[in-house]
Amino acid sequence: MEMKKLDEEKSFEIAKKFFKVPKQYFCINQKQAEKALSKLEFPVYLKAIGKKIIHKTERKAVVKVSNREKALKEFNRLKKLKDCEKVLIQEEIKGIELIVGIKHDNTFGKVLLLGIGGIFTEVLKDFSLRICPVEEDEINEMIDELKASKLLKDFRGIKINLEKLVKGLVKLSKFAEKSKIKEMDINPLICNEKACYAVDIRIFK
Repeated sequence: MEMKKLDEEKSFEIAKKFFKVPKQYFCINQKQAEKALSKLEFPVYLKAIGKKIIHKTERKAVVKVSNREKALKEFNRLKKLKDCEKVLIQEEIKGIELIVGIKHDNTFGKVLLLGIGGIFTEVLKDFSLRICPVEEDEINEMIDELKASKLLKDFRGIKINLEKLVKGLVKLSKFAEKSKIKEMDINPLICNEKACYAVDIRIFK
């Protein structure tokens, strides 16, 4: 049975149950984009949004800009991309990039994935898996299993809010077990000292 991608605005609403989301606005015309830009500090990210846009980087559907003029120029470029339905304008979040996912396994059911995220996800393939639901001690084991686990534990002054990461993952795993969602990818989930932010999310039903 073919999976259907959930609308991104609805996906971010679901993500808010477990993690924070950046300050962001979905825009369908230039007037909305101008209003959004007036409420955000630069640099910002612009992302083309559409049900058929799955891998944004490959489609050149995501761009970082540092001023209003460039932002409006890129907004109009993204709007013209094939399958673009709207453009997300999002504040920049700094921190460690992780990938968090829910997968469906034919044998075990829903499985939680935690790994090093961002553009290096497929290159590094550094991740850990557990069957849902997952408790805090199991999340800590998942973190320890990562080759890059030192990055999450005050490595050279880099700090992230591990408590919020662990609690968010526990909530996500329990939600996933009962939900009709088939797959979820949060990549990246950017974690810093304050919180963990779902910056990009795909949910399939």
